[in-house]
Amino acid sequence: MKKYFITGIALCMGFISFAQKAVDFKLNPEIGKPLNIDMLVKTDVDGPQSMIMDMNMKMLMTPTEKQEDNFKIESVTKAIKVDVDAGMMTMSYNSEEESEDEMSKMLGSQFAKIIDQTITIVLTPKGKPVDVVLPEGLGEGMDKTAFSNISTPLPDGPVAPGATWQSSADMDNNPLIAKTETTSTFKEENADGYVIDVVGKLLDQSAQEVGTVSGTYTLDKKTLFTKNGVIKTAIEVQGTKVVSDVTLTVQ
Repeated sequence: MKKYFITGIALCMGFISFAQKAVDFKLNPEIGKPLNIDMLVKTDVDGPQSMIMDMNMKMLMTPTEKQEDNFKIESVTKAIKVDVDAGMMTMSYNSEEESEDEMSKMLGSQFAKIIDQTITIVLTPKGKPVDVVLPEGLGEGMDKTAFSNISTPLPDGPVAPGATWQSSADMDNNPLIAKTETTSTFKEENADGYVIDVVGKLLDQSAQEVGTVSGTYTLDKKTLFTKNGVIKTAIEVQGTKVVSDVTLTVQ
């Protein structure tokens, strides 16, 4: 009886060890294969000028070449649909339809300039941006970090489920957020991929915390690119609170 008990424990420990095996996360995109990205962003502004904005962006992201150890990615925004509810005023814009009123044209002037523009990003195998090239005329006042974060930060070495790692990123040309600091946790490996939980804080120019970020990503086991993700940010500045929920699906 004792022998079977010990054998059972050994088998259980073996299964646990197998389930908890470490994974060395490295990007491995298929060169030349385009990925369709559908991003839904719901933003709620609560303050003196409250507003709700729903935005749907459709993008095409293509790994075009491997440069030594790094990867060159080209991202093109194909369509944008925006609905804004500001209480007494509502506005809508759809890049796939002709704007018929002044409000739609006003929104279009803000969003239409990035339609069909190619943005080039160079990433390390660990998902860190090396370079971001914006088209001429689009770079002024644009936050390059918003385009470079197409991959969740990956750990430097192999990690098993339960392991955590830290990362940070400077935000260029962002008047509210100067830096993000996040902690990622390898939650589990399942049939869909590798699940990563992320929590962190948003800092202003004075290194004071002005907001938080939290979310979950599922990474493709073969390419290590995001398959789907849900991320929430909350910022409060000068009595105005801005909460954004982003849902990302990649095919």
